[in-house]
Amino acid sequence: MHHRFHFLPLLGAMLTSIFLCGQAADNDAQKESSRQPAPLGPATASPRIALQPQDTLVFYGGALVECLLENGELQSLFHLANPALKLRFRSLAWTGDEVGHRLRAEGYADHLRAMLARWPAQVVFLAFGGNESFAGVSGLETFRTHLHQMLDQLQRLHPNASWVLLAPTALEPGWTGPDASTRNADLARYSQVLAQTAEQRRALFIDLFRASQTAYSSSPSKLTLNGLHLNDAGNRRMARVIAESCLDTVLLRRIAPERLDEVRPAAARLAHFVAETVRPKNGILYYGQRKRPEERDAEMPLYFRRIDLAEALVHELSVNPSTRFSNAPPILLAPPPVPPSGGSTHSVGVVKSASEAQAEFTVAPDYRVNLFASDEEFPDLRAPVQIAFDARGRLWVVTMPSFPHTIPGQPQLDKLLVLEDTNRDGKADRSTVFAEGFDALDGIAFTSEGVLVSEQSRHWLLEDTDGDGRADRRHERLRGLDLTDSHHGGMIATDPVGNVWFSDGVFHRSQFETPWGVVRGVDATTYRLNPRSNRIESEWQSITPNPWKITFDRTGNIFQMYGDGLVLDGLALTWTPLGIYHPFAHAKILGYGKGSAAASISSPNFPPEYQQGIASAACVGPYLVSMTQFDLNQGMARARGRLDLVSSTNAAFRPVDVEFGFDGALYVSDFSSAIIGHAQHPMRDSRWNHVKGRIWRITHQGRPVVTNWPRILGGSVSDLLELLGHPQDLVRKHARLELRRQGRAVIADVEAWAARHLDEDQSVLEALFVLESFHETRPALLDRLQRSASPHHRAAAVRLARYQFDRIPQLVERLHTMAGDTHPRVQMEVVDAVAHLRPGHPEVEHALHALRPTQTDVLRMLEDLKQGTKPAKGRSVPVLETSPDTRVRYWQFLGEEARRPPVTIDTSDSSGERLGPGVFRTLVRSESAQPAILSTKHSFLDVRVNGETVLSHDSQWSSEQQAQFELKPGLNLLEIEYRKLQGRPPPAYLFDPVGQRLATVTLPGQTADLAAMASSWTETQLAGGGALTVRAAAGLQFSPKELRVKAGAKVRLVFENPDLMVHNWVLVQAGAGEEVGALADRMAADPQGMAKAYVPDSPQILAATPLVNPKGRAELRFEAPRNPGSYPFLCTFPGHWRLMRGVLIVTSEE
Repeated sequence: MHHRFHFLPLLGAMLTSIFLCGQAADNDAQKESSRQPAPLGPATASPRIALQPQDTLVFYGGALVECLLENGELQSLFHLANPALKLRFRSLAWTGDEVGHRLRAEGYADHLRAMLARWPAQVVFLAFGGNESFAGVSGLETFRTHLHQMLDQLQRLHPNASWVLLAPTALEPGWTGPDASTRNADLARYSQVLAQTAEQRRALFIDLFRASQTAYSSSPSKLTLNGLHLNDAGNRRMARVIAESCLDTVLLRRIAPERLDEVRPAAARLAHFVAETVRPKNGILYYGQRKRPEERDAEMPLYFRRIDLAEALVHELSVNPSTRFSNAPPILLAPPPVPPSGGSTHSVGVVKSASEAQAEFTVAPDYRVNLFASDEEFPDLRAPVQIAFDARGRLWVVTMPSFPHTIPGQPQLDKLLVLEDTNRDGKADRSTVFAEGFDALDGIAFTSEGVLVSEQSRHWLLEDTDGDGRADRRHERLRGLDLTDSHHGGMIATDPVGNVWFSDGVFHRSQFETPWGVVRGVDATTYRLNPRSNRIESEWQSITPNPWKITFDRTGNIFQMYGDGLVLDGLALTWTPLGIYHPFAHAKILGYGKGSAAASISSPNFPPEYQQGIASAACVGPYLVSMTQFDLNQGMARARGRLDLVSSTNAAFRPVDVEFGFDGALYVSDFSSAIIGHAQHPMRDSRWNHVKGRIWRITHQGRPVVTNWPRILGGSVSDLLELLGHPQDLVRKHARLELRRQGRAVIADVEAWAARHLDEDQSVLEALFVLESFHETRPALLDRLQRSASPHHRAAAVRLARYQFDRIPQLVERLHTMAGDTHPRVQMEVVDAVAHLRPGHPEVEHALHALRPTQTDVLRMLEDLKQGTKPAKGRSVPVLETSPDTRVRYWQFLGEEARRPPVTIDTSDSSGERLGPGVFRTLVRSESAQPAILSTKHSFLDVRVNGETVLSHDSQWSSEQQAQFELKPGLNLLEIEYRKLQGRPPPAYLFDPVGQRLATVTLPGQTADLAAMASSWTETQLAGGGALTVRAAAGLQFSPKELRVKAGAKVRLVFENPDLMVHNWVLVQAGAGEEVGALADRMAADPQGMAKAYVPDSPQILAATPLVNPKGRAELRFEAPRNPGSYPFLCTFPGHWRLMRGVLIVTSEE
């Protein structure tokens, strides 16, 4: 009997689908084929793979596979070439997947196991190599190893299948991004590994890399969306290549184009249904941490039923030439019975009419509330979420009546509305549906290209090309956002330079494929997408759950509302490596109640003292809209002067977004639901709001309301430039957007305008905002801004320099100059820039040498830098089952900080002593170097192998952990440091990449075995005259990070440096690490610093090696301190000490 194991959640699981497509799922299919994989051979007119009736073709891969199947052409060619076979296509592809790195949400393994039972494969397609190729030449052998491991695993799941390996497509030249020739050289190498592996495995290899290069060179138009992802024409070209490689080309030539056009949309719809089954929205309630079997059992059959019906139509269209897709009725299913109202009784309101709801409001003195729009006048205004004003002053409203998401088999009713107040009397008198047919639509932002919306799991660019007020063109701009919990999605925003900001909530695992590589996120993460370069960057990660609305003030400071009701200062949320989170409420400015709404205040109608403060709202707990003043002069923003503008005692008042209009009024999006939060209530609770919605408008009665705001859309360049000096942020925002929309021809005018306004800080900043949106740098203007008397404009200059890191000259020198600024907010921007840039450009750390911080917020950010640059989460692969004999039973418990004598325990004995948090270690013996996986289930832990940290996790939102590493020949020390552990440690398993016991690894089988191994380990460590060995490890680490000696012992230490940088090893007095590190940083400016090996002249230093060159080695002899305790050791090369540090534990002589 096998122990079932879950997919381990070490990184973002990516979303799928591209157009009105998706994936299909199948009903029980029991047939297994006994065919052998077809050998490779020269192309002929005969089939390359042998297909039989009702064969299931299963696909694995990333976005390439998703897009191919969503297009529908590939499946249609197979169906029409073999209509009588009634083939079935199933895809388990996942954007961002790699052969050795395939991430899923917690609990997903149960769901996958159920689908695999329904879909036994007769043909398996694998499409990998593209994402892996970003590792370059050095990653080739790792890719080869992981590819074979994945094939071994999949052969256990699909034992009788034929195999097809698809090469990745080439990078299409002519796009902004990495050099195409360099990228294609790497892609060619990885394609060659696939070809070699296919030959070894007797699989069919299809070279899409060469085929796509040929297609690019011969096509009169582009075949990709961004150089990387195929567009509609590109998908069709590659579908034809695959079909011709697999099928009888004579049969393919007989396919009538008009029949292909009929089958393609049906196949695309089927693919969409499969995708939604493989990765259903709100999977957390079907199989995740909050799973509810009753909801899964009620709804998952509907997903599979849709697949059956859609597949039957595909087969009918393929067989019967008289059938038409357009004549087929929509696939609609009866919804499951509405469950009885259940869940929490807290925060349950009573939905009333708009006038009754308004009568319940308490309004602040001198303020007035009026109803701008409601479902009573405009029935499409149902469950409004994010709102935004366009350049004409019209209010755009995202509606989400589907919340939590559309019941499978029901119409998708989420819409994007445009509300217009034509006579400017403060009440909408026109509503237009700009776009519809969405599911889980939750965000809107305006760009120079059109309207961007967020529909979990993608971003769409919507365009109205014929001027009729409705979108007639929809382009995918981003895929890969997770949808494990639709309540944990997030709104979107564009910043002053045109970057797109978006977020993930807890439980999410997102992966984004970009021309620069895969970007991943786990749990609450905020991202920034540069639409010009297609780079995506993780901006910050927090334990605080569920980031929502992002807002920007006049100089571009970033603030975000989190679902727990906290507005956080984005600058204080230093970049940290993947999986290292800021603590709950870190960077908190205010928190009045759970919600999602925030807007920077810029309004002629609101009092001056609140300008550049923030308006926010709470929709759970208190039900109110507030505004708060900000103080930015002490570093992190401080809140003061709270005023509750509107509140209600009725929980049905759900203000989920706020936004200021051109008239200066504050507009409030009211979700209008008796309940909110499907963690507390069933997804199909009858009390959910699917029909109500209100937009409220708040004005100050004693101040003017604007009715003649400027004309922006279509304005002249000169008029738009003058509007960059307008006092309202909204006016300047749309003036910038309109300048961008008019194209690069405006650049010279912007430069000339800036030259005439050099004495105005904001004008210089606005010009830089516009220029950066065209990817243009102007160092002279940036220099001018850095000399501003305003610290907030100087801080903005640092932020812009970070965005321009790859284009601006002398970046380190510029940051070094700004680090000498005395204002804490400028210093914070410098530290944040260093945090973001140093993973790829470690030289930026030298800028910190000029920093003289005194303010707590700056010092805290410097502490954040100690988290380093190495991700705390490594690779993870789906392992559906692990053999029970892979459990590691025997461990030694050393207590917290490993300070107590070791006590050996059998973790399978639940009756033993309750141990609590601390370090648990064991040893295993490996006959050779080999990959291994260690898994356990706990939320707060570090995993170390032979002294090197391979996994670190500190978040209550994830518990299933998986560490991948290489065992070395001989003994290997495994350590798990459990934090917040109650009782005995959870089970831990050590297995190979397919979940089986490592054949040449010996685990301790009893207490005596572990004792003997531990004794042997100690002897090995002290071999060679009692020497301790420390090595420089990847990511600026020491390995091991902890050494133990007896007080007063004579120590011989060997320091080895296999790294590419110089390092040293310096032992200091207990508690003196920070002091010595700061002294070392100052030596960077000392011309004699290198000659002194960057070892400061300090009595706190107990022992030190010289600087050790790459691949070098040094020996050091010293006497251990006579007082027991923990003595830090660090590398004092300037900047390294913040990351490269460990501890020498001195124990008593007894």
